[in-house]
Amino acid sequence: MTPEEFRKTVLPEGRRLYALAFRFLNNREEAEDTVQEVMMKLWSERDGKRDYASVASWCTTVTRNHCIDLLRRKKRLRLEAFGDAGSSTAALAENSAAGDDREAVRMVAAIVSRMKEPGRSAIIMRDMEGYSYEETAEAMGTNITALRTMISRARKQIREEMERLYRYGTGEDKRIVR
Repeated sequence: MTPEEFRKTVLPEGRRLYALAFRFLNNREEAEDTVQEVMMKLWSERDGKRDYASVASWCTTVTRNHCIDLLRRKKRLRLEAFGDAGSSTAALAENSAAGDDREAVRMVAAIVSRMKEPGRSAIIMRDMEGYSYEETAEAMGTNITALRTMISRARKQIREEMERLYRYGTGEDKRIVR
């Protein structure tokens, strides 16, 4: 890939990659840094694009993997430094007066941020970023049937956690009956 081809095909993906990185990392500066690092990596591995059907799926895969690596490193550091469980709940409580819809969105985002892979990536890419099933499956290196199963399980986990949170303190039976 020549510098001109890279400039025309890969650089326009930057905004989309930033949005994806921001969904994973929930931090503007880290998302910007991630996109810069991903662009450098894409440039250095520009001949490896042949393995992907499109430039967009190649860029998405590299960004997703970079974000997951970054989150794993942060998680390791947090565990070593005694943990930081209170910060996300403090941020939620601070903005609770903004309305039920915003609160629910923040709660879902917090639940998704605590989910394990690959369900987390599937939900972020498909439900939050709006990628098609085909694009998401290709970026995650799986088939569409397996992706649909991952998404279904992840959505169920989110739904159960939301039900548990909304019933907290009401005295209702905690078991979910379906």
